[in-house]
Amino acid sequence: MGDHIVSISQARPLELDLLCQKLEADYSAHIKGEGTKPEAKKSNFLSKAIAAFVLHEEAKAPLEEAVAASIDGGFDHGIDSVYLAPDQTIWLVQSKYKDSGSGEPELGEVSKFRDGVTDLLHGKFDRFNQDLRKRQAQIENALNSESCRVRVILVYSGTAMADDKRNIFNDLENAFNGTNPGFVRCFSYGLSTLHELHMAGLSAAPIDAMLELRDFGHTQSPYRSFYGRIDAKYLAELWAEHKERLVERNIRRFKGSTTVNAGLSKTLREEADHFFYFNNGVTFLCQSIQEQFPRDSHRRSGKFLAKGISIINGAQTVGAIAREPVAHYEEHATEVMVTLICLNNAPEDFGDRVTQYRNRQNSVELEDFAALDERQIMWQKTLRAGDVDYLVQEGADDPALSDRCFSAREAAPFLACTITGNDWIDFVIAAKTDQKRLFSRKDMVSSKDPLRDSYSRLFPDSLTARQMWRTVQIGRYVREKIRDESRSISDPRKLPEGSLPGKEILKHAAWLVLHVICIRLKSQNGASLALDQHDLDTLSREVNLVATQLVSVIQANSWGKQARSIFENKTDCQAVKKQLMAALARQN
Repeated sequence: MGDHIVSISQARPLELDLLCQKLEADYSAHIKGEGTKPEAKKSNFLSKAIAAFVLHEEAKAPLEEAVAASIDGGFDHGIDSVYLAPDQTIWLVQSKYKDSGSGEPELGEVSKFRDGVTDLLHGKFDRFNQDLRKRQAQIENALNSESCRVRVILVYSGTAMADDKRNIFNDLENAFNGTNPGFVRCFSYGLSTLHELHMAGLSAAPIDAMLELRDFGHTQSPYRSFYGRIDAKYLAELWAEHKERLVERNIRRFKGSTTVNAGLSKTLREEADHFFYFNNGVTFLCQSIQEQFPRDSHRRSGKFLAKGISIINGAQTVGAIAREPVAHYEEHATEVMVTLICLNNAPEDFGDRVTQYRNRQNSVELEDFAALDERQIMWQKTLRAGDVDYLVQEGADDPALSDRCFSAREAAPFLACTITGNDWIDFVIAAKTDQKRLFSRKDMVSSKDPLRDSYSRLFPDSLTARQMWRTVQIGRYVREKIRDESRSISDPRKLPEGSLPGKEILKHAAWLVLHVICIRLKSQNGASLALDQHDLDTLSREVNLVATQLVSVIQANSWGKQARSIFENKTDCQAVKKQLMAALARQN
């Protein structure tokens, strides 16, 4: 019969569940679904709500206007919503709700949308329903405006769109942009884009600050930056107001009472006037910098309005400064070196590169760089919306790991056990012996390291927040059950000479057992965010089965070495897995 692998159908994405919750909360009082059956009414409501959601979030339309933009119904000619923005941009939206969270609109639907946009721009209003024709005068006025732009949005709660549909949009742009480049722009918003809009709406507003620098200098090319001395008191006040939001772009948050931070605090209390000389300073990234009036031609002092600031190096410095009361700095003047780097007109990845290289000068672990990955932040926001805390950056006030909280460092070795390629053994052994290697990246480790690209393998674009959290729950459960098994297992009375005790085997077998269970059950792909009782019962039976067969397989051979050595040796581990999978197949 082969390996016993439980087939699990594709789970509905957590991102879609969260989006639907938001649409119900924000739009159910404003939009009524139409149809003869409850399922049809719900689907129609969600299609209309998605269109309004995109207009509200992307076009910045007031909620009421985003809802009123709908022309969905008979003779809509494939266009579900039309919104005229104050800047004379015409937003044309076709929305399709897909309850599975996968797939894409039909080619005929996209073609109909293209034809509708074409007829509207040709002025053939007689082909549309009354809802659109009521807006004919406004649309014509906008189209006659020199600043008019048309944004064509196909929005659907599914996956990536095929090239044949994309080509339809490309042809539409080419047809109308010949004399006015950029006049028509076409976009497709799938579930991933909708989720990004949803999470962006939950993000806190950017931080703007007025900073006063003394004896400042500047660079203007290739990118603008300013540097100089700043009062520690101001940094303490800035932290008191914004706290951890100041370091969202950093790879680490304030770590609290470490040896280094204790030294910073001691200097602040006992040698405040020397702090400037003993400290590396603080680096801010910002979206824009504007020097304020009055200006000092000698640059002895200057005020700068910095918008969208974030500390990307010096979080420990600012955190230590903030631990002292503000009154301390009124009695003990303390200065800090500050660098402000403006990202305006810089390449898209420049901020991340600055963060990475500036932090390499200090003691930083490979795991810390996960905080620079935008996907990690998206997973974190997604899970937070599902009432689960995902810790990406380390901080002094991190909550304890629990049934509602886990970290990237905890997740990596569990995810390593889901790898099924030929190099699975490298991941499983690293999970047991050196988990830091699981965060390796090509530009940070030796090119000869078999795990040089392990981070991108464990945290690919295809990984979902639900899969990650379920994998962690499975890993926790399996390891705990294996510990229980190792305490309770009893060996046969006449164990062959040289055979390893079952307790010793299971003490070191947890990661291989987890790997085998992940590839057999595939429970990490389940439908619910939290493991349910059925999941736990299935896992319990599987752990008992795999653990029993594993002990039998190993005790049937004379290894001449300790159990630890077997599970940390590639050749031995591969041989054990092969025999174990064969034994399990015979059990089915």
